[in-house]
Amino acid sequence: MTACPVCGGSSAVYLPGLLKCSACGLTYKTERYFGSPAYAPELEAGIYGAAKGQLFAEALDFLDKALPGRGRLLDIGCAGGELLQAAAARGWKAEGIELDAALALKAVAQGFEVHSRPVEEALLDSGAYQAVTVFEVFCLMDKPAAAAAEAFRLLAPGGMIYIREFNASFHLFMAGLERRGLFKLLGASPAVLHNFNFSAETLRVMLGRAGFTDVRIRNSRPTAGDPYRTGGRLGGFLTAGLKVLYYWLAQALWFLTFGRAFFGSTLIVTARKP
Repeated sequence: MTACPVCGGSSAVYLPGLLKCSACGLTYKTERYFGSPAYAPELEAGIYGAAKGQLFAEALDFLDKALPGRGRLLDIGCAGGELLQAAAARGWKAEGIELDAALALKAVAQGFEVHSRPVEEALLDSGAYQAVTVFEVFCLMDKPAAAAAEAFRLLAPGGMIYIREFNASFHLFMAGLERRGLFKLLGASPAVLHNFNFSAETLRVMLGRAGFTDVRIRNSRPTAGDPYRTGGRLGGFLTAGLKVLYYWLAQALWFLTFGRAFFGSTLIVTARKP
């Protein structure tokens, strides 16, 4: 047995190359990859910006309402500064953390301060931020639990963390279907499995252990279009339509189970520092 890197529970083999914690449900790779993603130039702008524009707006709408005084916002995994731009336009003093040098330079060129070390190693000031945002980055980290604890330390009392993360419950199910060849004819690959794969319960446990309270989880709307080209022969238009349809089906199940079942492909998680 292996100790879970989030809760310390016992982990056992779930699928080839994947371990799953019996306590919190974290599923993680036995061999992890920490290199920068390599996207075709024509895809990069959509992946980091255009496809997430509405998602960034929704995040800032939430934070503007929860923290009307604005203040300092730290975006962990800020890429080229797309969310930083949107936040600054609303009056936030925005800065980021980005380990990919080329992406970080894009954000710096727009006038933003960008830190080049993992958040738990960046030596930022305690209690200095009113908001921390993390879009699909915990899954790529070396030490996600330590990063969550550091985000808690960096927030001022009453500050908020806003997370968008892949839902392991959905992607593990899709990975099982892919292994059976169900998407082979379509050339589709809907499963996204990274170093760490979080269920709603895993995220709740990780944030609770870090000290956060008022942890709230919901299904996330999908990214616009098909920026990662996972739809194969379905094409961008049909893939986008199926994503929206699936999101509303997941929402219906969420309502029918009184907010206890999360079947969306991604999750939105918010929590507060007391």
